[in-house]
This record gives sequence, C-alpha cells and structure tokens, in this order.
Amino acid sequence: MIDDELKLLHELLLKLGVTLTLAALLFGVYYYMSRKRAQKVPGYFFATYIVTLSLYVLLILNESDLVEAVDLWEGVYLWTKFAAYLGTAFYLLKAADLLLVEDYLIAKKGVHIPQLVRLLLVLSGLAASALLFLRTVMGINVVALVAIPTAATAVIGFALQDTLKRFFAGLMLGKLIRVGDWVCVAGKEGRVVKVDLGHVTILTRDEDQVTIPNNIVVQQDILNYSKPTTKHGRTALVEAGYAAPPMQVQAVLIEAARAVPGVLQEPSPEAFVVAFKDSAVQYRLKFWIKDYVNMLDIEGQVLAYVWYAFQRHGIEIPYPQRTVHMMPAPDETSLQASRRERILNALRRIEFLSVLSPENLETVARESQIQVYLPGEIVVRQGDVGREFFFILEGDADVRRGEGQATATVAALNPVQLFGEMALLTGEPRSATIAARTRLEVLVISKEVLARPIMDNPVLAERIGGILAERKAEMASQQERASHRGEPAPDLAEQSKTFGSRIRKFFGTAAR
Repeated sequence: MIDDELKLLHELLLKLGVTLTLAALLFGVYYYMSRKRAQKVPGYFFATYIVTLSLYVLLILNESDLVEAVDLWEGVYLWTKFAAYLGTAFYLLKAADLLLVEDYLIAKKGVHIPQLVRLLLVLSGLAASALLFLRTVMGINVVALVAIPTAATAVIGFALQDTLKRFFAGLMLGKLIRVGDWVCVAGKEGRVVKVDLGHVTILTRDEDQVTIPNNIVVQQDILNYSKPTTKHGRTALVEAGYAAPPMQVQAVLIEAARAVPGVLQEPSPEAFVVAFKDSAVQYRLKFWIKDYVNMLDIEGQVLAYVWYAFQRHGIEIPYPQRTVHMMPAPDETSLQASRRERILNALRRIEFLSVLSPENLETVARESQIQVYLPGEIVVRQGDVGREFFFILEGDADVRRGEGQATATVAALNPVQLFGEMALLTGEPRSATIAARTRLEVLVISKEVLARPIMDNPVLAERIGGILAERKAEMASQQERASHRGEPAPDLAEQSKTFGSRIRKFFGTAAR
C-alpha cells in the first residue's frame, strides 16, 4: 500500500516538474526576446501565463489518485483542458512570431511585415487551434458553429462596418507607411509612432499626438518623406540687388549652402534665377538633406550662411523700393574711427608690416576689409592664385592639404595668426586650404592695398623679404627639430635677397 502511494507521489511530482520546467523554458524564451528588444512585457502576458500554468497544475492534480480533494466534473474537466491547451497554443504562436517573423524575416532578411499582419497571423492561428481543440478535446462538431443565421450575420456586419473598414485599411497602410516614417497625412505632418487595427498615430514637431482613423488615411494623399529614400530636397527663395551679376550670386549661394552641416554634398546644391522683381532679382536655392527631423534648423542655417556670404562679397539684399526708412543715421564718424583703430591695432601685430611708415599703415588700414566666415566655409583653396592675405581677429580655422578623399587637416590657426602672406607677396599658389572651424573673423589685406607703399618705396620689398625669410627659416628649423634631420641651415641672407626680388617682381617694381 505504501509502495503504491510512493509510486503515485513520484508520478505526480514528475508530471508537475516536467510541466513547470517546460512552462519556465517557454516563458524564458519570450522574456529574453522581449528584453533583447528593450520592450516591456505586457501585463496580459503574465496573466495568461499564470492562468495557463494553474490550469495544468489543476489537471495534473485531478488526474492523480493521490489527491482526492481535486475531483472535477467531466464538463469542467474538459473545458479546463481546452483552456490550458489554448493558452499553450498562444505561447507557441507568440514564440514563432518573435523567432521566425521578427528575428529572421524582418531583422535578418529585411522583409517588411506590418504589425497588423503579424497580429492577424497570431489571431488566425489561435482561432484554428480553438477549432481543433473543440473537436479533439470537447468532441464538438465545429461545422455547426459556423452555421450562423443569415439575419444575425447581416446585423453584425452592419454594426461593425466602420471597424472592418478601418481594419482592412490598416492592412493596406502597412505597405505605405511604417513606424518611424516622417509623413504628411490629412494636413498633419509628423513622425508615425503607431499603426494599429483602427488608427494611425502621428507625433508632430510640437510634440502633439494626432490620431487618424485608417479609413480616413487611405482616402487622403500620403506624403512620405522617408521613402523611397531619406534624401529630401528643400528650396529657399533669396533676393539680391540688380548690381550683383547673376552668375556670381548663384556661385555664392551654392558655396554657402555646401558649407552648412546637414546639407548633402551629393547631389550638389543648385541655384537658379526665378524672376526679376521690382526691387531685386529673385533666386531659388535648392539643396538636399537626409535628416528630415532637423529640416527647419538646417533651412535656417542655410539662410544665415547666405547672409554672411552676401556681406563678404558685397551683394546687397535690397529693401523694397517703396519703403521709406525714417531711422536716425548712426554716427558714421565714430563707427569709422573705431573700426580703423581696431584694424590699426591688428596691423601693428603683423611683423612684416612693421617696416611701413605710419602714413602707409594708415593707408593700408583705411583700405583693408573685415570679413566673417561661418563654420565649414572655405576661406582659401589649395592651388588657387593668392591676391590677399588674412589676419585672424576672432575664431579658429583648420589647415588642410590634399585633394578629394586624401584631404587631411594638418594644423590649426587661432586668433592673432595670419595666413596667405607668401601667396600674396610672391605670387605663389596657395599651399593649403583654410576652412573656418568656428565663426571666423579675419582682416583681409589685398595686393592692391600693399601695392602703393611698395611702389613708392621699393626698398620695402627687401625689408619685407628679410622678415619673411626669417619666418620661413624659423619654421624650417622647427620642422627639422621635430623630424630630427641633420640638414644644413638655410642661408638667411640669400633667402632674404630671393624674397625681396620676388616681391619686387610680383608688384612690378623690379625695374625701378
């Protein structure tokens, strides 16, 4: 008798152990897959899991002769078994959805399967399982279940017609939009955050949530900014004065747009003349972006870069001719004096200009210009002919050498440093490309500005040449110490004479 009870107890514990182990494994797979995707496990999943496991434990106890307290009626037993099997089918279908559909087909193969289709597959599988269990477990003729009276069918279909329209419209939308796409639907622009059985939910730029029924969405024009690619063209209208040549304005517009972070280099920005207006020529600047989320910020940056570029090139953005400005005139004398004093202070810090007389220095200050470059804009290009040099007042710049993909940043320039003097004074091509790293304010001194002092006093060429030779010798010495090469020191006197000769020749004073 005791042996029989021990045997029954062993069988009961074995069944419970196997059931709990399988249940734990199945739950572990689903929980792991959910955590892997950083998705929260829904509450109904826990509830279904606990109910299904409890039903299996109840069935095992009922089938065991050792536990007499659990004795279910036959009908209750069959329905309990049906519910337990249906819960198991649900878990198996969800596991197949995660492993086969989401992990393999979507993640690895790149197949687009809308969330609605996945839900429909699970529900269809669950319905088929229910019919199978009704026939095998309950012994119910499932054919009789579908013989619903025609009148009842018509009433239910009429009552659910809007729901059915939204459901099937949701299936169609899976091919048109996905979660994460930026779209414009029914006059609402935003990012798609949810596409369910009945509605599409959009989050606008103002962080407002808009929910639109699926059947309304499919009847509207859908503008998807994320398909077929994330590349998107934008257009800005800009006006410039009639005094500026159109080809020059178009080149300045393209160069300014190319320098803006977020504007694609390929395809390159384009500029066209649109119309001749009453007060100005209107231009269309077209550029492409990839980050549609920051579209408004990029457009604003493009217009800001255009303004600074126009200022540097002396291109006017005119006021309407019919507008009368009654603003008080600023104190031009004070502004000019402050500007000239700032330029003079900068010129006095340039070593090779220290040989100029105060009168010549005043002349250079009066005819020099201050220009501003924004981050990413090119100041000079490697290989170009130089007709001016630059003294940095504010900001930082990068020195780049090379062409195409081989371009590399080799040095940095900071305030009070200058560049381009060799190209200006000797006619050499630019040896490097200088690009603004931050907002860059520079003092620009052209060949024409320096020509008059040098033409009036050719001896200045020799003195400037001597200072340039010293600077070049110092740079060569620093490079030699950095590379630990034992090369002989350059002949400073010879280099000074050479620089002086090249300066006189470049400025047309060689014969004097």
